[in-house]
Amino acid sequence: MEINPDGEAIVISVEPFEVGILRDLANQLLDITAPDSEVVNNEDPLAALIGIDVLAQKPSDPIASRLFPDAYPDDPEASMEFRRFTERSLRETNVNRANSVLADLEGRSQVTLGPDQWQLWVGFLNSLRLALGTRLEVDQETWTQERSEEDPLYQLFELYNWLTWMQETIISIGFFRGE
Repeated sequence: MEINPDGEAIVISVEPFEVGILRDLANQLLDITAPDSEVVNNEDPLAALIGIDVLAQKPSDPIASRLFPDAYPDDPEASMEFRRFTERSLRETNVNRANSVLADLEGRSQVTLGPDQWQLWVGFLNSLRLALGTRLEVDQETWTQERSEEDPLYQLFELYNWLTWMQETIISIGFFRGE
């Protein structure tokens, strides 16, 4: 993979196996973050229209909990109220980012990111890193720990490092360009 500035855009050159990895990760992220197909709220059409989810619950999956954390960790009631008003749109944002990346990668070996696509990719990569980091229980100690190729988690940590490199590179080029 190469990531380079090109005029007003950023060009990402991807190998077919990298496209496959990113597509697989995007689909997994969709599985985790996609909201229920309908807002369940039969009594208040306005709430349904603007996406308030009266049945919102704190996720039991650690990855979903990391992507959609409690806004007020010391106040479960306030957290649930906040979740009712925000989680559905946060989930839809993740879905839109993943779908955008999937569309960008469709049949391409190069992806050109303008400012809007740059933001979508950065957010998408951030969500992937949060999800994978949660699964790996990444912290400062485990992330910098040397691993042998025999370690069963070696490849996953290498994937985490690759996603980190990709996100950092896209961000640094974007900041250089003033995006």
